[in-house]
Amino acid sequence: MNAFKKIFSPILAALFVVTAVAAILLFNFDRRAFTAETYQRAFARDDFYNKLPNMLAQAIAAPGADKSGLSPVLQGLSVEAWENFIRALIPPEALKAMGDDALTSTFAYLNLQSDSASVSLAPVKTAMTGEAGTQAVMTLIQTLPACTVEQIAKITIGLFSGGEIQLCNPPDEAKPLLAPIVQGQLQLAASILPDELTLIAAPPANDPRLRLQAVRFFLRLSPILPILVLLALTLLSVRALNDWLKWWGIPLLITGVLAFIMGLLGAPVIGRIIVFILENRLPNYIPEFLSAFTGDLASAMVRALLAPVLWQGLLLACAGAGMAGLEYYLSRRRA
Repeated sequence: MNAFKKIFSPILAALFVVTAVAAILLFNFDRRAFTAETYQRAFARDDFYNKLPNMLAQAIAAPGADKSGLSPVLQGLSVEAWENFIRALIPPEALKAMGDDALTSTFAYLNLQSDSASVSLAPVKTAMTGEAGTQAVMTLIQTLPACTVEQIAKITIGLFSGGEIQLCNPPDEAKPLLAPIVQGQLQLAASILPDELTLIAAPPANDPRLRLQAVRFFLRLSPILPILVLLALTLLSVRALNDWLKWWGIPLLITGVLAFIMGLLGAPVIGRIIVFILENRLPNYIPEFLSAFTGDLASAMVRALLAPVLWQGLLLACAGAGMAGLEYYLSRRRA
């Protein structure tokens, strides 16, 4: 029996360490990765929404971007021009409200609380029908090449006939006449826009979210395995107080130290794993627009995941060190 215990007790202790560290990561991942608040706090802390206009502008002005729907003049606009237009049309606070709304709706969808994810377009419609929308378009017009004589003539005809307005930068004296036309066009466009934009909807059959929920169910159960291993170790090896302090203290200490180190230094490795998951496993689960921000999502996940892992590891390490230290003290005292 002693030989059996000497062989399998260290094996069970090592198995506990491996399963416990994995359970700490998996359980915290389930708790943190599927709540909108995780990303809302991270994005607010990183000033994400203030950077979003520049990111959108770069996407629009990128050489490989699809610009077939834009006129040749607009296709040549710089990143700075597009960024100024987006900032003038939708200020950061409106972008934040829309982003938070989209995140809340998306995670309600992922958690089976709704059958679709959507975002309210009310801030955009409000901006388009107000002074901000007109000013945004006029700011964009100022970045265009100066109008030729022929274009000025066409603009003049358009102003009186209500026809199409040429895209160019007219003389300053013509801009006050152009502003009401721009405002009218924006109001018309705003009236056509829906109040909400559906980002993703559940398919009528083979809903992929059910598989995701099954995975999450096993993530929630992950702490059970190390508990069972620890129970088996206790039944096999513990016969006295010193045994309990030894066979619990040392594995808890090692588990805590490993979890603490992972929480402190594991961001690069875990970040790459999460990016891989987001890019290869989650396109069917999240709206397409979020796929463009996998790096930001991964960063938010890593921060939310590693913070509790670090503190839980520290707590386990302290508990294990205390038990192991007490076992050493009692052993020396008896000797």
